Amino acid sequence: MEDEFVTREKKILSIVKQEIEDGEEMAVAVRHMAERMLLGEKGYAPSDIETKVSFNVTLGKETVTSFVDFLVSSGGRHAMVIKCAAGSLSSRERHVVAAARVLESPPVPIAVVIDPMSAVVLDTATEEVIGEGFDGIPSKQELSGLLEGRESKPLAPEKLEREKRVLLAFDAIRCCVPQGAEGGVALDKAQDK
Repeated sequence: MEDEFVTREKKILSIVKQEIEDGEEMAVAVRHMAERMLLGEKGYAPSDIETKVSFNVTLGKETVTSFVDFLVSSGGRHAMVIKCAAGSLSSRERHVVAAARVLESPPVPIAVVIDPMSAVVLDTATEEVIGEGFDGIPSKQELSGLLEGRESKPLAPEKLEREKRVLLAFDAIRCCVPQGAEGGVALDKAQDK
């Protein structure tokens, strides 16, 4: 009986490992697609975009490194963070907002999560959706307009601590990705855009 349990556990671990690898491969493809979109149709210059930006998050006595896939600048300031996901945007909206709030003070004003099929653009201060789909990602000119007259304020210390907890909880979770042909078809369609 114990051998059956060990065999089943190994199979489950193998499936989980494969799903994580598939998700990481898909996220890499989404990052390439997003970068091409930013530099091409959205009008950003390479100097406007930092990629794979890591930052330290200290919570209590622990310091952990987190990251955003892209940090976009406008008018000499960091204006938009982008996190790429393998799927399930709605489950990652809170993650990208927390990253935008923790990355720097005052928080980065616009947060975007993108997957192979779509994107969600959020106002970091209010968590309101201000754009959806690839067309919803602001161009360089649109981003400048979104920031006009906008004043960002640092988070209160207790709110910053909550945001760190949210960010680190999401960072610790590795979500499963769509399996089978549907996920591959979605990525192929998104890459054609």
